[in-house]
Amino acid sequence: MNLDYKLNNKLALVTAGSKGIGFATAYQLLNNSAKVAICSRSKKNLNKVKKIFKKKFSSKNFLVIKFDLTNNKNLPNLVKKIEKYFGKNIDILVNNCGGPPAKQILKTNDLDWQNALNRNLLSSIILSKLVVKKMIKKKWGRIINLTSTTAKEAAQNMCLSNVTRAGVVAFSKTFSLEFGSYGITSNSILTGACETDRFKKLINPENRKSYKNILIKISKNIPAGYVSKPDEFGHIISFLCSDYSNYINGAAIPIDGGILKSNF
Repeated sequence: MNLDYKLNNKLALVTAGSKGIGFATAYQLLNNSAKVAICSRSKKNLNKVKKIFKKKFSSKNFLVIKFDLTNNKNLPNLVKKIEKYFGKNIDILVNNCGGPPAKQILKTNDLDWQNALNRNLLSSIILSKLVVKKMIKKKWGRIINLTSTTAKEAAQNMCLSNVTRAGVVAFSKTFSLEFGSYGITSNSILTGACETDRFKKLINPENRKSYKNILIKISKNIPAGYVSKPDEFGHIISFLCSDYSNYINGAAIPIDGGILKSNF
């Protein structure tokens, strides 16, 4: 069953939207009558997405842009380009970005930290600031920050992700306090295990057979009993972007099959 969240031509920007959860989110937003712009560092991935979108959606309803989120100085130009193309302001911002490499603290260097901060934290802060003023005028807006369960429960060898993801959640919560009265909500998604390219890279399977065995092993430790696929996130995020979620604000929502151990 395909639910209709009635996004009614709202304009959404989904960063890192060419694959994984970002792509699934962009697809579902389009499926729910939104107009969608995505950006990605990979021209190859963007071309694939364009072909997929064209099969179902009108070309006037989506835009794909090659862009690296570490290039913070050009983020204002990214927003201007999108708003000029669609002739309207961004209503929905989905801050998403591939996580930094897995490393132990003493094996990181200053450049590792700077890249992680730029891509995973500062890009979300800058983009949120760029779009919120126009959201205030309309008295409506949605900011969804895709982070990780590591923001809540730190994982070993994931220091770059633990720190930057937690920073995004703290910013999102602060943002919700300052702008909630304008009809603008800001929420974070704490992603658990999901079958994305990054997930496969982290578990590092030797071949297809070993990947299946690792997947079965991981699934046994998840109360829900399986590793999710990106589509599940796309549906949940579409709901959070709709008017049905007006009262959900400042939340950090784990979508992890119940693997987090904490009560709150």
